[in-house]
Amino acid sequence: MGMSPGGWWLLIAAFLVAAVAIGVLLYLLLQREATAEPESLETLKQQYARGEIDETELETRADRLLGHEY
Repeated sequence: MGMSPGGWWLLIAAFLVAAVAIGVLLYLLLQREATAEPESLETLKQQYARGEIDETELETRADRLLGHEY
């Protein structure tokens, strides 16, 4: 009950296709998460739009949230 030589190549090819597909899906998922805007930043934008904070405060808080302040 062994596999023919062609059967092994098909199994290896299927494994490689599955591995590449999983890699692409993981890459796309990580890219989407990296570019997703934090909920707290959205809250800041809403506060600015409602006039609760001024532009300077918005920039200061956004820089702090995004880690731009050293």
